[in-house]
Amino acid sequence: CVIISFISVSSNTPKSFEKLPILQVITVVVDVIIGFILAIEIAVKLKHHGLFVGEAACARNRWFIFDCAMVVFIWLSVILQVVLEMSNKQILLGIVAGLLRVPRAFILFRALRHFFSFQFDSGRIGIIVVRASHQIGGVTLFLLFFLLLYGLLGVQLFGTVTHCVVNGTDPTNVTLSNLAIPDTHCSPDDKLMCPAGFQCLELELSIVERGFSGFDNIFISIKTVYEAASQEGWVFLMYKNIDSYQEWHGYLYFVTLIFFLAWLVKNVFIAVIIETMAEIRVQLHNLWGNSKCSNRKYATQVNIEGSSTNWLLVNRDMENSSPRTIDAWRRALKSRWFHLMMLMLIVLNVCISAVQPRTDERVWSFYSIAELFFTVIFDMELIIKVITLGPRGYIKRNIYKYEAFLALVTTFNTACSYDVLRSFPVLRIIRLVKLSPTLENFLFKIFGPARKIGLLVVFTLSILTFMSTISLQMLCHVKNLHFFATFPEAFQSMFQIMTQEGWIDVMHEVMKSVSGRTSIPVSIYFILYHLFVTTVVISLFVAVILDNLELDENLKRLKQLKVSEQSRELKQPFRLRIFEKFPNRPEMVQLSKMPNEFLLPRLRDSFMRQFHEHNVVEVSESFSCCLFKVTNSNPHSANSVWIPICPVAQHNKWDQNVSKHISSCTHKRKLSKPSMLDSLFIDCNQKIKLNGNNFYNIAGGSRSLLGTQHLIRRERRPFLPNRRTFNDENRITTGDNRRTADTLYGHKAQQDVDVKQIHLKCQQALLKRQRQEQELRENHPLFDTPLLFIKRGSQLRKFCKYIVNAQYGQKSSSPNVTEQGDSQVIHDLLGLVPYLDWFMILVTVASCCSMLMEKTTMRIHDTPSLQVAEYIFVISMACELFLKVVANGVFFTPKPTFKDLGGFMDAAIFIVSVVFLCTLTSSHTGAFPHTFLMILRCLRPLRIFKLVPQIRKVVIELFRGFKEILMVFILLVALIFVFASFGVQMYGGQLAACNDLTIKTRKECHGIFFQTVWLSNNLNIETDPPGFMVPRVWTNPRNFNFDTIGSAILALFEVLSLKGWIEVRDILVERMGPWHSLYIHLFVFLGCMMGLTQFIGVVIANYNENKGTALLTVDQRRWEDLKSRLKIAQPLHLPPRPPGNGIRAKMYDLSEHRYFKGAIACCIMIRSLLLSIKWTSSDSYASYPLYASILFTFIFLLEIIIKIIGLRFLGTISSWRNRYDMVVTLCDMAWVMMWFLLPAHNDYVYNIGWVLVGLRFFSICGKHATLKMLLTTVAVSVYRSFFIILAMFLLLLCYAYAGVVLFGTVKYGENIDRHANFATAPLAVTVLFRIVTGEDWNKIMHDCMIQPPRCTPHHNYWETDCGNKTAALVYFCSFYVIIAYIMLNLLVAIIVENFSLFYTMDKDILLSYNDLHMFQVTWNAVDVKRKGTIAVRDVESVLRLLKGRLQIDKFRDRLLLKHMCYEMERAGRKSNTGYWSNGSTESFYVTFHDVLMMCAYRSVDIRKSLQLEELLMREKLEAEIEEEVAKRTIRLWLERCIIKCKA
Repeated sequence: CVIISFISVSSNTPKSFEKLPILQVITVVVDVIIGFILAIEIAVKLKHHGLFVGEAACARNRWFIFDCAMVVFIWLSVILQVVLEMSNKQILLGIVAGLLRVPRAFILFRALRHFFSFQFDSGRIGIIVVRASHQIGGVTLFLLFFLLLYGLLGVQLFGTVTHCVVNGTDPTNVTLSNLAIPDTHCSPDDKLMCPAGFQCLELELSIVERGFSGFDNIFISIKTVYEAASQEGWVFLMYKNIDSYQEWHGYLYFVTLIFFLAWLVKNVFIAVIIETMAEIRVQLHNLWGNSKCSNRKYATQVNIEGSSTNWLLVNRDMENSSPRTIDAWRRALKSRWFHLMMLMLIVLNVCISAVQPRTDERVWSFYSIAELFFTVIFDMELIIKVITLGPRGYIKRNIYKYEAFLALVTTFNTACSYDVLRSFPVLRIIRLVKLSPTLENFLFKIFGPARKIGLLVVFTLSILTFMSTISLQMLCHVKNLHFFATFPEAFQSMFQIMTQEGWIDVMHEVMKSVSGRTSIPVSIYFILYHLFVTTVVISLFVAVILDNLELDENLKRLKQLKVSEQSRELKQPFRLRIFEKFPNRPEMVQLSKMPNEFLLPRLRDSFMRQFHEHNVVEVSESFSCCLFKVTNSNPHSANSVWIPICPVAQHNKWDQNVSKHISSCTHKRKLSKPSMLDSLFIDCNQKIKLNGNNFYNIAGGSRSLLGTQHLIRRERRPFLPNRRTFNDENRITTGDNRRTADTLYGHKAQQDVDVKQIHLKCQQALLKRQRQEQELRENHPLFDTPLLFIKRGSQLRKFCKYIVNAQYGQKSSSPNVTEQGDSQVIHDLLGLVPYLDWFMILVTVASCCSMLMEKTTMRIHDTPSLQVAEYIFVISMACELFLKVVANGVFFTPKPTFKDLGGFMDAAIFIVSVVFLCTLTSSHTGAFPHTFLMILRCLRPLRIFKLVPQIRKVVIELFRGFKEILMVFILLVALIFVFASFGVQMYGGQLAACNDLTIKTRKECHGIFFQTVWLSNNLNIETDPPGFMVPRVWTNPRNFNFDTIGSAILALFEVLSLKGWIEVRDILVERMGPWHSLYIHLFVFLGCMMGLTQFIGVVIANYNENKGTALLTVDQRRWEDLKSRLKIAQPLHLPPRPPGNGIRAKMYDLSEHRYFKGAIACCIMIRSLLLSIKWTSSDSYASYPLYASILFTFIFLLEIIIKIIGLRFLGTISSWRNRYDMVVTLCDMAWVMMWFLLPAHNDYVYNIGWVLVGLRFFSICGKHATLKMLLTTVAVSVYRSFFIILAMFLLLLCYAYAGVVLFGTVKYGENIDRHANFATAPLAVTVLFRIVTGEDWNKIMHDCMIQPPRCTPHHNYWETDCGNKTAALVYFCSFYVIIAYIMLNLLVAIIVENFSLFYTMDKDILLSYNDLHMFQVTWNAVDVKRKGTIAVRDVESVLRLLKGRLQIDKFRDRLLLKHMCYEMERAGRKSNTGYWSNGSTESFYVTFHDVLMMCAYRSVDIRKSLQLEELLMREKLEAEIEEEVAKRTIRLWLERCIIKCKA
């Protein structure tokens, strides 16, 4: 009944009744029947449960109230529909009835309530949903902040635009004939922009006539900013404003708008949904089921047979077949050759079915014979499988059902040919997934359980249907509005808005059709719907894909152990494996001696060098050592070890004494080579370090660290309120979870031993490699010799190494170097690469700048200055390669120049540059070889990829995830291939039509007709447009067709980017019928919602994997985020309150009062809203907001004075926010003085004034916690994505250079015009940035594919204005895929990472911002002088003053307090002395971060939050602290006992 009622309200429109009059009676009858049924249901519930009395009273049930409201609205709609038929005021009552029918659409929620009913913890899921809604609300507020900011700036920068019109045009009475063709915008200051006979004039048009996009006022400006942020139509707004105003204003404004709003702020919504899905996955893992397990229905069909050593999976269906089963057929079905043969037949069938042309008549041909052959083959396969497996065994497999369906359809099509069924054999391409097990596993993994994807698809379609019905009832009575006349048209319009293609046209058409005052709420309605479906709904698909790619929490821990072991297994380098295959030929030397009767043999050069140029000096007596044998009681290690012991050395100062003795002996002997005793001593010391300094503990037989720390943790009290102890947790854990926990972190100490053995293996592998290199260096003279003839120790190589490796800060890189303040970033940047690489970066940048100056009219062949830059680059690169080859070698050296793809790319760039220099004087500059050489020369910016290690890291991360990206690309290609095959059979040769729309047949398409001319996208002037006579032509649509499989694939690839699919839909509906729109809608839904979102999910997953966070559990990821957040946390820059109640104390209290801060925030907001009116000297009203701004300036000056009085000057400037406010206020005061001193009506004063108001607007973020956190997220995302953005720009620069070469002379077309062309490299960069946003990139591609006779061919490439079809396809498609599908999604990955880092709520498990703020306040109470450090003795005061979740009970948590105080004492000793020492703690200090990190470690469950290595280090530290505190407690107790006994 609910579904029928929803269908009834969806059908209740005037246009539907006009097409089908009987539908009006049907809807009334259905509504009456359903109204009675639902009313009876309500009466029964009232009688059974009661209205107010009882626990299950109906009045307490919200769903019961909802049902009652639905019944009321159903009867109201019935009554109004009857009254509407009997009344004469059809329009007014129709609108009222439509508005009353709008709430009836909510009855769909009742059906969804039953469909989405689950069994789960509603309280926990409610908390997660509420948290997500709060986060979405915060992000929406952040979006509104940027919308308001850019809206205000748009009003000040642009405002109204002017047009080129015919001379003498009346601005109040303009027709389309008065405008230029096409409509051209101009600037009053530049009179040359308009052609002769035209003038630049501002037209006085209504808002409907001039369009609903612009910057005329603040409301239209904010709406225009949101439209531009959706990346739809933004480029035409930019072109319009750069023609009317300063060019750099338009480029800077719109490029930053796209970057911040479209690429950063709106992608934060994806981060919110992903975080929410991660919470649901952890808390409600059983809701979706395990996607990694197979279906139970199939698992029961497999038996395990075999002996104890050999096991075999046997299918029970094969064994339980009927007695008539033929054994030979069964063996054939299981054979590998049968599967390969069938897969080859599938490939042939798919290819032949895809390339066959469409025919209207059924004739015998090669394709029909092939179709009959494949039909017989696959029918035979079906029969054999049914006989072999039996009917029941066959239908149990979904893949067999799919094969049977295809076999039946193809058999039916062979008997009765239909165009739609002719391409069904192409669907067998799904069976080809079996060719690649990796692709098959990836497919099952990325889609996960079918239930999850199915529910998400149902949810999306439900949202579309629900919003379509609401929009239909609101707008169905509007005249001349075909977008919402019937439900199918409304559904198409709402689906179009969701895809963002042409959604602005739908909104503007509705706004133009409704009345003036109603247009504002209509625009708000569509913007809110667009924001929801393009952020939340699309993000749900990405979140589901990422959730499917996530591993189970326990499996992550196991993989961490495995990865930890594999990371220690060092693979032998290729160069060592190469030289080991050659025979040993050590370099020998001949000893010179006095002649005698004995001959001296030749000795190794490496052996003799130990005695060369050195005098033998006896070892100092102070370095006398002996060997001491220590027996090891650990059964997992060696039985005994010999260690050197010095008489003066103690165990706790072993390393210090060793280093002192070695340095003293080396200084006394003046040796550069150690002796044998020195080497033995150093090797023994390294073995001690390798074993973790545990030989004393081994000798003493103490317990292992992991077991000791586990017992300590089990008996420890909870650190935080409402937190379970380890004993409680172990009592709750049962079954497999207990076994898993015991395996990972249980009682067994073997885990600790294994980890130490892993570290030992790593050290042994390193020592083995060093020994192998040393042996090869002695046995092979050519080992580590550059170019095989430069010796290892030659002076030339040392000099080249010095130049190549010279780097800033290399000599001062020691652990005791202090930070260099605010200039540390500059020092780190200078030390990023060596000096030689910095020089080559500058040379490459200079060369790229010279290439930017090249254009079609100023080529390098004719410009000597550009040739000089080319010579400088080639000579510099030649010197660089020579130095690096001599210093590091070519291939088989430790650091070869050509060790990876980057080295070979450098060589290729150098060779291309040299060859290009040689051809500069050639006369055949327009030939294909020279053009191809210039295209290869465009790869020069990629040199910076090799020179900058961070950019190289970005490329490596992309290539590491290339496998998964390739799989997604294969899936999308398969989807395009299937739909293209169907498109060829259904629409091949059917879309051609006459360009005169009044002609319907090809025979009548001849002669000429009057064709109107398009003028403008914005102006809506209701006059006849101009035109001219053109010949009639019968042709396909300009940019697409389905005549061949290639053209169909190209058309669908463009549709996959969501560009141009509206044109395809409209043409299919116009020429084939309305039902054919299902074809393109289905492809867009599958390709966009379930295809393109896979790119986002896979790129994010690969980024997390390369960053090392993919295997982290949720708790571990939160801990890493917490550590990163605490590293950037700082003490509150707030001086202490002055004592007493004097004027300073009152000013202090006033400046920190929340009402005072709120008043200042309101003043900032009101002053910012003054920018709603454009500040210009030509406007008489602009002086009023200017005077109001001056008044607010004095208010802000008063704020600064109050802060200086209460906080003092140094206390005020200690905060960055106060510094910013002070600087802006001083600038405001300078602007006020300029206003009174300079002449009136000065434009510079107005411009400076609104710029300062805009700068003040940013300070409001610091006064709002949510805005501050989100702004920090965006800022850190920009900082961390700097090298990704730089890599994108370099790649874009390469394509821009190539575009100038390939398409620099292409004639203007539909989208190639004076704004968008490839004539110069800067213009090409702007065009490519436009393509990155997807703005009509396919139309630009088709303009660059122009061929004769529409252009003028020429044998010289630089003289023709034709394009290149093949080059355009490769150029634009590759660029769009690489940039839009891959590189941009890296920004999404970084935003997702930083979102969880900064934007957390108070109810998080780990420390929240409230906890951090409480710690900062407590720290300021102790750190009175605001130094950022306190004495160790004051740590206890800080810990006792903590409140909230960090609060410590001084009676119950006394032992924990002692542990934390002693931990800070250790940190103070280490930070002040550099090593452990005894003594008083009076001079020891700890920093803010020391105490904060200690509290963070103590506040989390380290077993769940810490990774294995960090966990071992932390447990070892806490064990030592526990032991030392116990010793001190016992010592103190004994002292007290002795004192008591003496007393």
